[in-house]
Amino acid sequence: MYTPLATKYRPQRFADVVGQDFTVKVLTKAIQKNRIGAALLFSGTRGVGKTTLARVLSKALRCENRQDSEFEPCCKCESCRSFSKDNQIDVIEIDAASNTGVDDVREIIESCRYKPTTGKYKIFIIDEVHMLSKSAFNALLKTLEEPPEYVKFLLATTETYKIPETILSRVLRFDLKNVEHDVIVQYLSSVCNQEKISADLSVLSLIARAASGSIRDSLSILDQAINVADDGRLTLKNVQEMLSVSNDEDLTDLFELITSSKLQDAVLRYRQLSDKGTSAQTIVSRFMDYVHLLSCLKVGVTPFEQIVSESMQSRFQSLADKISISALSVLWQMLIKCTDELKLCDKAASVFEMMIIRLAHASEFPDLREIIKKFDQSPAISNTSEPKQSEDSLLSEALKMFPNAIVKN
Repeated sequence: MYTPLATKYRPQRFADVVGQDFTVKVLTKAIQKNRIGAALLFSGTRGVGKTTLARVLSKALRCENRQDSEFEPCCKCESCRSFSKDNQIDVIEIDAASNTGVDDVREIIESCRYKPTTGKYKIFIIDEVHMLSKSAFNALLKTLEEPPEYVKFLLATTETYKIPETILSRVLRFDLKNVEHDVIVQYLSSVCNQEKISADLSVLSLIARAASGSIRDSLSILDQAINVADDGRLTLKNVQEMLSVSNDEDLTDLFELITSSKLQDAVLRYRQLSDKGTSAQTIVSRFMDYVHLLSCLKVGVTPFEQIVSESMQSRFQSLADKISISALSVLWQMLIKCTDELKLCDKAASVFEMMIIRLAHASEFPDLREIIKKFDQSPAISNTSEPKQSEDSLLSEALKMFPNAIVKN
């Protein structure tokens, strides 16, 4: 029977959790010292391990064979095996998105009156807790603050700001971070080895980039990619077609045309990429990676992750020698603006082509420092008896009036 990779490789122990080392360290130490709070909140974006950590923690707290000095569940006792079968009667998982009302919370409160059938704890895992109504939160407030000693509440949310402060002040909060790109690549490589799938690092890097820090999303994308694998081998071309993205060479060509103010060629190249299925959002996101990489190269800083392949490094180094920090700053600002416009407008192609036009003309803007120098050297200013301001002070005042002006180094 087919099992999705995200389900097949769901962590069963703390050692299996990927990319949340600090949170795992705190939880395991708390288990060993018997200092697990009555209510814990796991927050973070989708697919980073919120519900997974809640389940593993529940499993460890209810494990029958675990010693006081240990923190990992044994995965062999009756309680641990029941987790695998999803028939733990004393671990109640609730989807707050479909159980939002005060009556649903009253059922939880009523259930708290009864001790667990087996084991030491009765545990409530409430997923997407921010979806509860205001009255439901109010009903839960007192029980959450002072539950019976045998009850634990494990809450998970993607939108912490929607949870009332009165609730947040009564829970131990763990903010899970997006999993780093290199960690996801390494993890996917391990999964491919277990699945007998061959994949280059460039392929896994592309999948990791598309997952945007989510382990679950990366496994879902890999699951889909395996369907188009040629004889058990993932190829970059197949994955690019599946994700509707172009390779870095094509996107770098477009990037260079834009930064060189070759307007007509840039628009034509973008339309060719669009016809192949590459979305404007994908191009803008990748261009932001390029600008970040070029900025790091300009200032001599190593990027926190490998943005392009080693074969493309020399090309970007050459591009960094031709472009100024000020131009990269303008490009970054316009990409941010384009990102916002793409969210507001349903005409993505028009938005992106307008960005190309703006960028091409922005490269022709005069340098503000040069304008000040010419202004300072004009006869009308030179003949005045008033003391001259320094170039730096004039530049400072001009930037207050025109904060987005270009200033070359």
